[in-house]
Amino acid sequence: MTRRFLSPALPFALLLAACSGGSDDGDQADASDAMPVEADGGIGDGAVPPQPVRSDTIPAAFVGVWDHAKGACDPNSEARMEIGPKTVGFYESHGEVTGVEVDSPEQIVVSLAMEGEGETWQNATMYTLGADGKQLTTSSVNGEQYEPLTLRKCE
Repeated sequence: MTRRFLSPALPFALLLAACSGGSDDGDQADASDAMPVEADGGIGDGAVPPQPVRSDTIPAAFVGVWDHAKGACDPNSEARMEIGPKTVGFYESHGEVTGVEVDSPEQIVVSLAMEGEGETWQNATMYTLGADGKQLTTSSVNGEQYEPLTLRKCE
């Protein structure tokens, strides 16, 4: 009489074969099992980069009176800027907020409907707060070119 011995791994191999949901298409993988690919070609979770938050008011950290770094914060200063939640006032003009893009707590782009000296125009400006919240740098966006201007917060 001959005895047959079954390998201890054989039942496990049979169990795995029974559980695998084989495909009629041979070795082709199901599209739902595919690894997501980022737009830049990298493999990831499919998340998109964060988009700016849109608002109709300027965040509180930017609100206040600002003047040139060497200015005296005098109301007659030509570099003085008064930022409110829905308005921005300058020496000879003022603007009504038409939109705010909040890129981060320290950086926003403010769109304004401007009026001054008998004229009206649209303006968009980037505002960037310094680390201490006491400095504000304004810079151009949308093609209007000017040197960034750093202002300090008036007390």
